[in-house]
Amino acid sequence: MAAKRVIRITLALSLLLLAAPMVLAQQTGSVSGTVTSTDGASLPGVTVEARSNVLPQPRVTVTSENGEYRFPSLVPGTYTITFSLAGLNTVTRNVNVQLDQNQDVDAQLGLSGVSEEITVTAEATLVDRQSAEISSGVSNEEIRALPISQEYRDLQRIIPGVQITQDQVRGPSGGGSGQDNVYLFDGVNVTLPLFGVLASDPATHDVAQFSVLKGGARAIDFERAGGFSVDSVSRSGTNEFAGQLSYQTRRPNFVADQKNTATATRFQQTRHWTTINFGGPLLADQLFFYGSYYRPDYRRDNQSNNYGPLPSYKLERDEYFGKLTWTPTSAWLINGSYRDSSKQETGDTFGGSTAGTTGFGFKTDLTIATLEGSWVPNAKMYGTFKFTDFATPGGGVPGTLAAVQPSLAPGTRLNLDALDQAGQFTVPTVIGTNPTQAAFAQQLINRYGYVNAAGVRTGGGVIGTSRFASDDDDFYRRSGEIGFNYLLGSNITHDLHVGYQRSIDEEDRFQEPNGWGLLSAPGGTVNCPNACGANAGKPAFFQAQVLVRSNPNVDLIHSEFHSQNIEINDTIRMNNWTFNVGVMASEDTLYGQGLREADNVAGYVSAPGQKYKMHRTPFSKMIQPRLSANWAYNGSDTLYASYARYNPAANSDARAASWDRNAFREIQVYFDQTGLILGNQAIAGSSGKLFVDDIDPRYTDEYMIGTAQQFTPALSARLYGRYRYSTNFWEDTNNDARIRFGKDVPGVKQELYVPNLSARLAAIGSGSTYVIAELDGAFTKYYEATLESDWRATNTTNLRGSYTWSHYYGTFDQDNATFNTANDTSTFIGSSFIGDDPGRQIWNLKYGDLRGDRRHILKLIGTQVLPWHATAGVIGVYQSGQPYQLESVLPYRSLTTSTSDTNRYAEPAGRRKSPGHHQVDLNYTQNIPIPWGGLSFQLVLDVFNVYDKQTPYNYETRVGQLGVLARDANGVCNGFEPGDVHSSISCLQREPFAKSFYDPRIIQLAARINF
Repeated sequence: MAAKRVIRITLALSLLLLAAPMVLAQQTGSVSGTVTSTDGASLPGVTVEARSNVLPQPRVTVTSENGEYRFPSLVPGTYTITFSLAGLNTVTRNVNVQLDQNQDVDAQLGLSGVSEEITVTAEATLVDRQSAEISSGVSNEEIRALPISQEYRDLQRIIPGVQITQDQVRGPSGGGSGQDNVYLFDGVNVTLPLFGVLASDPATHDVAQFSVLKGGARAIDFERAGGFSVDSVSRSGTNEFAGQLSYQTRRPNFVADQKNTATATRFQQTRHWTTINFGGPLLADQLFFYGSYYRPDYRRDNQSNNYGPLPSYKLERDEYFGKLTWTPTSAWLINGSYRDSSKQETGDTFGGSTAGTTGFGFKTDLTIATLEGSWVPNAKMYGTFKFTDFATPGGGVPGTLAAVQPSLAPGTRLNLDALDQAGQFTVPTVIGTNPTQAAFAQQLINRYGYVNAAGVRTGGGVIGTSRFASDDDDFYRRSGEIGFNYLLGSNITHDLHVGYQRSIDEEDRFQEPNGWGLLSAPGGTVNCPNACGANAGKPAFFQAQVLVRSNPNVDLIHSEFHSQNIEINDTIRMNNWTFNVGVMASEDTLYGQGLREADNVAGYVSAPGQKYKMHRTPFSKMIQPRLSANWAYNGSDTLYASYARYNPAANSDARAASWDRNAFREIQVYFDQTGLILGNQAIAGSSGKLFVDDIDPRYTDEYMIGTAQQFTPALSARLYGRYRYSTNFWEDTNNDARIRFGKDVPGVKQELYVPNLSARLAAIGSGSTYVIAELDGAFTKYYEATLESDWRATNTTNLRGSYTWSHYYGTFDQDNATFNTANDTSTFIGSSFIGDDPGRQIWNLKYGDLRGDRRHILKLIGTQVLPWHATAGVIGVYQSGQPYQLESVLPYRSLTTSTSDTNRYAEPAGRRKSPGHHQVDLNYTQNIPIPWGGLSFQLVLDVFNVYDKQTPYNYETRVGQLGVLARDANGVCNGFEPGDVHSSISCLQREPFAKSFYDPRIIQLAARINF
């Protein structure tokens, strides 16, 4: 069915292509400007030519009656712009065309007293006379000269005002959460469908240019990011055959000793990267090709940790890429590319205290395909089209299969002599104030614990098998765009733009439990709940969290997110003023699995395996105006202001709330001290959920003012301030959360989210008492003041600097929504710990600084061409520490029997801060000319974190893990009340401690042959 839908969409788009010219987010830049005579008068009729080695055929246009010209849709690269008119001097300008940016190139023509040509180089600048967008770009030359690793996400480090992060999955905050960013790779949206993170594996070896948009977006290119948006363009062939062979390596002895034992295995690997690329003409001046092969290879033998030897680790990946650039005529530009990657990983997922049998391997594929084109028939109109296909199917394979099959039948018993074969078992630690638990836990520690550095057998380790016997998660996204641009007027011009985009995100999810899944031993500190029937209230000494497949006819959960976007924009130019007036309207539709529409109170009946429309947010609810004004008051320097609204597209509820989650239920199973089953209870959050009627989508409002100055031809700067306000956050929560947990809380309505939920569930026949709702009082605010500077001297020195003061705070922290000490995950957007049960509600001390808040960020980025055929590059960063807070269930003991501290704040959010972090990264590249065959040789040294600054972050903040000293008769820490910070600290055996540290000093070496 999905394939048929795609075919229908493709046919519809093709018909539209035949009907009208198109414009939109092609991987291009543009050049525009004004041509005048020496007395300042406008010169119409001047012939302007844009020529480059990356563009098979040059583009030619003629200046309008007011002397203006433009070249839209140019392949990024170095261009020569030639201005000629009979009787006047011919002038040429060299300009670097940047991805997604316009370069202003003006020219002045005088009388041709001599025949020589006047050549001037137009430098890149932070001043944009026509837009208030906060955008910037980096060329391939700079990327090669900077200390940038192979991973695409590493390019985020150079974005002004955006924190550097050690997260491997979650992105950095940029005025939104780490899941609010949008990642385009070669123009294809590779943001993980439904989840909003960069979990795929694009690399930097083919990147020709990299660009970022932080704010001030126009209604062009379908910009909906609540954080920032990045894009890149791949290398292209030219009229000359050329290529490169590259080998890079990093060995364990190239890495300094690590403070972070949890990541030690990553730095004890021997890593090699091999790359080869080649490009050239298939048809001279018309059709170019480029291709590459990429081979990362990671290995680690003799792995060991607290539990002894571990299986050897291995990662192998083969990636192939091909691209064609075709200009059948000078008016047409067509690009097509295809990237195919396959990765296999074994012997992974070990921590410092996890047994070798718990390992898990992965096989992941990656496909990125695009077809795009532009048509520029004249100076008044132009257009582009684009179709993209992104797929990243993958699955996990356990290193060890469990020896048991779980059963919920009465009389089932755990084999206490073989817990290491029953599932993934976490060995308990001793609670010194609880003699019963202490004696019970010590028996298990004696049998299953590990020997620590002091020679004492201890708990807290993980043994047994992996949690799942199969863990497949396949993601797909297909997208198409069309549109039209037209230029009207002369003295006052209107650059009119309309566009349409449609995309379909899909996920296929299949999991199979491995034995009892997650096993733990609370040792009687947890009682069996009411769902245990006759055993309710009895102490549970063992627990299992296992995935139960209740319907054998449902093999997987299929979910979809459909999005349509329409944009209209008018860029009005009048003298030194440019106004942007635009609006984008979006429609998002979520499709789940497991229901069928019906004429009843619920609107559905149960239909396992069947796709259904879960929720639709119409165009009328996602109107996103884009307004800005830009005043080039002296012709070069500018003042600007803008307002924009964004409705971020990422949403995980298509899977998280899908009704067939009931067919794959997470079950909490309880056992007594002998291992006999007492009963079980479904975990409420892991089931299908209904939506509150007529909820409004989350949005971000952005206000910005700024100025940009061109101090000299080589030096430019911009200063701007921004304010962002985000609200209408969706989350799954108890239908009666307001009544049960929000009593006497100001501003919390004492009512159910869905008044007739019981009747609706009865009509369907199953479901959860959780609902998807707008959380009362959920918001974030972001204030920012940023100064950026850019100095480029004679093509030998590039120096960029930025300082940002910002404050990111609120009540809703998507970056701390699940695991408080290491939330580097693809967390559900709309279904996390936030809003779940007591202590996790918005009113439970959630107001404060958010995890992504970095009050000060200073960056210095520079490259220098050295006189002995070498280049040097540097990235220097300072940023403030990471906010965190104590978390404990104790203040909420009267409302819950849960023992989990996670995400239950015991003091105001962000009350504490980790230390600030600073580091310097260096690159040195030595070019060695070879005097024959047009060859050259390069040796490259990258040093990351030169002075080995391993700053701590991600603190252990759960009070239960820090050790409570004093409790009252009810078992509650004396004086431990919400907000009573000082008395709560006196109950702890130790202060919060760091569980993560910034990466140590790392050295990488590379050799390249250019031919």
